[in-house]
Amino acid sequence: MKASLAPFVAVFSVLTAGWAAGTRLHREEGAIYLEDFLSDPVELRILQTVNAFYTLEGKRYLGTMKPGQVVEVLAISDRAYRVRGVAQQGQVAGWVGPKFLEPVEDEFLDNLRKAAERKKIVDELIAAKEVALGMTIDEVEQSLGKPTRKSSRIDAEGRSDTYDYITYKNVPQYNYYRDGYGRVFRDVYYVKVETGKVSVEFQDGIVGAVAEMEDNQRGGALKVVPAPVGLF
Repeated sequence: MKASLAPFVAVFSVLTAGWAAGTRLHREEGAIYLEDFLSDPVELRILQTVNAFYTLEGKRYLGTMKPGQVVEVLAISDRAYRVRGVAQQGQVAGWVGPKFLEPVEDEFLDNLRKAAERKKIVDELIAAKEVALGMTIDEVEQSLGKPTRKSSRIDAEGRSDTYDYITYKNVPQYNYYRDGYGRVFRDVYYVKVETGKVSVEFQDGIVGAVAEMEDNQRGGALKVVPAPVGLF
């Protein structure tokens, strides 16, 4: 396990590549899918002959894998791992028992579970178009979209960024005038007026503060999510 995981970068991120059309696996409840957290594959070696199944519950036999083969781990649950490799019947992606694979470090599994718990919280915030302390720049953009304007500063304490999300409305204004016969006419034009602003401050890519215009405040305490989790 150590040799196969050593090259991978230990940073948690939600990868848009894993969300592209046609790339996501059929999801089993209770399993953690590595494509949500890693851009590079995790590979393990098969220790004993093992049967692979289509479902986590062990239904629908797909094929038999032999010892010594290196497989890609697609998902992890407490009961089984979903792996992709070559069986006697051809290439398959199925669930196998963890005891048939070389062991995974406990630290990696613990961090993976923490990352999955954090992702669930962040996904709910994004669905509600909310921001919380501890979110990343990418997560804020998924929730609120691209900022109206942004600024950056680098000092001895590191890099800080501010994203401003501004809302506007067009307010009608009127001009009155008389024509040559004394008749009064009115012209209307519109002025773009700022109606709300949310400023999100990042410290080294993580939300550290959120400021809102008084008439734009949503009420309630600002939510906090755990910091991104390093997997290795």
